[in-house]
Amino acid sequence: MEKLKTFFKSKTWRIIWGTLKLFISIPIFCISVFYINKLLFSSNNKLFVFAGDTQGSYYSDFMFDRLLKSEPKNSKFWWESSVAYNKNGDFEEGMRRLNKANSLNATDHLGYTGWIKYTKLKDYENALKDFHRLDKLSNVVEYPWGENIYFQMGICYQGLGNYDSAIVYYDKFIASEKNPDNIYPRMYTYRGKIEADRKNYPKALDFYNKTIGLDKNIAEAYYYKAETYRLINQKDSAKVNYNKSLDLIRNNYKNQDAYDEVFLEIYDTEIQDKLKEL
Repeated sequence: MEKLKTFFKSKTWRIIWGTLKLFISIPIFCISVFYINKLLFSSNNKLFVFAGDTQGSYYSDFMFDRLLKSEPKNSKFWWESSVAYNKNGDFEEGMRRLNKANSLNATDHLGYTGWIKYTKLKDYENALKDFHRLDKLSNVVEYPWGENIYFQMGICYQGLGNYDSAIVYYDKFIASEKNPDNIYPRMYTYRGKIEADRKNYPKALDFYNKTIGLDKNIAEAYYYKAETYRLINQKDSAKVNYNKSLDLIRNNYKNQDAYDEVFLEIYDTEIQDKLKEL
């Protein structure tokens, strides 16, 4: 122990420790220089890309603040700076920034705003206002966050219980897609759920089967098909479809999102409870 204490007081240890600190400080220095260079000498376009790539970090917030002071009328800056807030659940600040983006360029940002409202806030009514406004402003079919606007409007109307309007927009979605392969199979599951809620059980089963005919790995189609069979007291068929749905969920064939509950989401435990009741 005494030898160890003596070693740590020796010149050799001071050289070793100094070398280690140098090796540690060089990468930190280089990273600091890199970020300072980014902040001071990069163009706004490059800063925008970097701020988006580091979304949610201190550097991203700092750079977006700088960008917004530099170009307060740039709608893209307001829009992109809102994303991290919405992901983290700070919707008040996220929507404040989105509203600013929409006041500057509604056509580019209303779709995302509506998508946030119905997927994260389940505010179907105000999401529809954004989608209808966007549809009037645009002369093409819009795809907010990658999905056909009419499909999303159908979901919103269905979420509000306005089934007639939901059907109108699901049909409009189908009509707007020139390629039948672009029709989302799960849309037919949603249509089936409408028919089941209206007690049109044979028609509901037809829609669920249409989903399955297009894609055999959609767990929701089997679950809601099982629900329909249960309602008409066909317990064996219900059991088969519940089990099929459960198997698909356990093999990751389930419509889900890491941040939010998706429309008509189904759950493993819920299906197990249904099976126990049969």
